[in-house]
Amino acid sequence: MTPDPKQQTSESPGLSVTTRNFGTITVRPEQVLTFSPGLLGFPDLHRFVLIEHHQESPFLWLQCLDNPDLAFVVVDPAAVVSGYHVTLSPEVQRELGAEDPQELNFLVILTIPPGRPRDITANLMGPLVINLKQRQGRQLVVDQPQYSHKHRLLPPEE
Repeated sequence: MTPDPKQQTSESPGLSVTTRNFGTITVRPEQVLTFSPGLLGFPDLHRFVLIEHHQESPFLWLQCLDNPDLAFVVVDPAAVVSGYHVTLSPEVQRELGAEDPQELNFLVILTIPPGRPRDITANLMGPLVINLKQRQGRQLVVDQPQYSHKHRLLPPEE
């Protein structure tokens, strides 16, 4: 994983961004992930950085650098559902600069309703695929019936 921008000092070279969730962070160029087509619903936002939630957590934050008020909670889909698998087209693999699919990492965006953390869901139909080596990412739209855009992480309360 990349160094945590929250731990960077003000002397670190790079871009200084004041975010809503993390205050001012300094992001080095090698930490920036570029999502060329943008994310679904955010076509004009391309630059992001991954920030650890905390050391023991499986969650990460995908902080937007083009709009510092925007950040998504993300997680490796393997932590959410066993056997998660998405078939990538050779075109997507090529666009991300990956010679081998093993070079790519998947993350899914979580939704945590305000005041109802037990209702947390994962969007398994819109995974993010990232080539950390090339610093390129893309959000896919998956049409596989076994996956939902609102996959519950916890059972509903009774």
